[in-house]
Amino acid sequence: MFGNPAAERAAIEMTYEDTATISRTEPATGANHITRAVPAVKYSEIICALSYSGSDKSQQTDAQNEVDYDAVIFAAPDLLVLPGDSISLKRFGREDPNSRRLLAFQVVGRPAVYATHQEIKVKDGDLA
Repeated sequence: MFGNPAAERAAIEMTYEDTATISRTEPATGANHITRAVPAVKYSEIICALSYSGSDKSQQTDAQNEVDYDAVIFAAPDLLVLPGDSISLKRFGREDPNSRRLLAFQVVGRPAVYATHQEIKVKDGDLA
């Protein structure tokens, strides 16, 4: 299997248990010829894997609970993912049990792309 990128990719993707939709902000011109930024879905229902890193900077204040941590999403190498893209992720086929919605991330930096996969660094900066 080693030395065969297609077989290695297939083996890696068999471990993916999450699905994601990747969106990118693009300009759109409205009826009054006013251009505004709108999210456009680039990829939907792609298989992937979410891995949390150890850098959790979440904190509780009197007014709110701020969720702030870094993570990596592993996905197919042929996807074009750019810094600033938004990723909505369904973990293990389920929505977030606490909020009943998809997990939301922002892509930070450029993904590391390999023959078998890519590693997309993301940040969650949500309010709980």
